[in-house]
Amino acid sequence: MLVKSPWWISAVLGVLAFAGLRWGVHAYFGDNKMAQPIVAAASNYAPFVALIFGVLAGLSFWFGKRRQALVDQQTSLESLRGVPWKDFEFLVGEAYRRQGYAVDFSLGKGADGGVDLVLRKSGRTSLVQCKQWKVFSVGAPVIREMFGLMTAELADEAIIVTSGKFTAEAESFAQGKPIQLVDGMRLLQLVKRAQVALPAPNAITPAETDAPPFCPFCGKSMVIRTSRRGKNAGNKFWGCPDYPGCRGTRDV
Repeated sequence: MLVKSPWWISAVLGVLAFAGLRWGVHAYFGDNKMAQPIVAAASNYAPFVALIFGVLAGLSFWFGKRRQALVDQQTSLESLRGVPWKDFEFLVGEAYRRQGYAVDFSLGKGADGGVDLVLRKSGRTSLVQCKQWKVFSVGAPVIREMFGLMTAELADEAIIVTSGKFTAEAESFAQGKPIQLVDGMRLLQLVKRAQVALPAPNAITPAETDAPPFCPFCGKSMVIRTSRRGKNAGNKFWGCPDYPGCRGTRDV
């Protein structure tokens, strides 16, 4: 899991491990003669443990560059569908990371791995499942499973991403629920937006000049609206273009 984390995490852990083994253990046991073999062994192993973390940091750095290349090299729907299935979730994760999401790789939940990514942004948690299906459409059973996982994990929304399409039954089940269905064309739009700019990992809500987010209910690109009544009158917000048929909103 450290390989999928930022490289500096392994680097910091390596420094802490080296210091702890080289000096921390000695400070803890002091002049206890019975513990001297432990102190000596810890001091001897300190460079090797630091080396292991250094290798992990190098692998993590390389892995991050590889994820970036996966996004930057995409030019069309065909190129997206040509991404190997093992790399598909890394591509999706990097695309969301560039738009300000903190991305965690899950341990895999559900019958077929269920949750591939966990996204966090502005206090919201999204569970993502990636389907690199070039021929078959993603059906309603997959959407139902993700909805169940989202409910069990108390997440704010579920996102299912595919390089292909969704069946009519899948789209019908997702309607009116906090579920985003990102098909091949919408994924291409997501990747294109990610190629334009790389914001800070902790960036928050988008400004009006940014590319619009997806509706949390129907997955369509949202539009800026202005509240006309209530305590938020005059404030702007992202609204679904299908209102009043779909009432999905996001803060600006």
